[in-house]
Amino acid sequence: MGTLYLIRHGQASYGEPDYDRLSARGVEQALAIGRWAATENIGALYCGPLRRQRQTAQYAREAAGGALPEPQTLPELAEYPAFEMLQHMVPRLVAEDPRYEQLITAPTPRLLDDAFHTILSRWSRDEWTADGIERVTGFVDRIRTGLDRVLRAAGRGARLACVTSAGPIGVAVGLVFGIPAERAVRTSIVVRNASITELRFRSQGFDWQPDQLSLVTFNLTAHLPDELRTER
Repeated sequence: MGTLYLIRHGQASYGEPDYDRLSARGVEQALAIGRWAATENIGALYCGPLRRQRQTAQYAREAAGGALPEPQTLPELAEYPAFEMLQHMVPRLVAEDPRYEQLITAPTPRLLDDAFHTILSRWSRDEWTADGIERVTGFVDRIRTGLDRVLRAAGRGARLACVTSAGPIGVAVGLVFGIPAERAVRTSIVVRNASITELRFRSQGFDWQPDQLSLVTFNLTAHLPDELRTER
């Protein structure tokens, strides 16, 4: 049996102009991942192209003290286009629901969160689309393609790790169980920073098949002390 660990990046700089970088806590989370990974005999390490994903992989590798290989970047493991969705779809949300008018004049963190989850839900059902923004079907296909690349390159009994984001992890779990895209994206909402999801696969060179891929653990944070367990 082979093992594939899906690791969410450490905490990003939420609420700051440059969101796509690790916060100080995110760096500590990434180092904790590395200390955990140092004993897992991981033979190949992949990461998405976003800065927070690449930083997490690099800090983890430093903390592992040479026990992790150099990360290989996979563009397919990037997150769904959250900021682009907000930019293009908030005006539509405000026009359709007066509860969100304050987003234009005096947005609050709670209202922004509510708006984002509303937009994400409609995007995940393929109800709301916009020119130039990846549709949910394309997002699912992209994640599947990336994970297929990782698994097809794996030898029998390989131990692999991918540093990615909550969305791709939710989609991967959805693909294992054959659930709709909307449910897979909804699953991603609960994925914690620097958490580990473990999948097992039986053989190399296969496409996604329920009898060849199994979920062992989901959203594990036992490697993190209490003060480093965060969801945003």
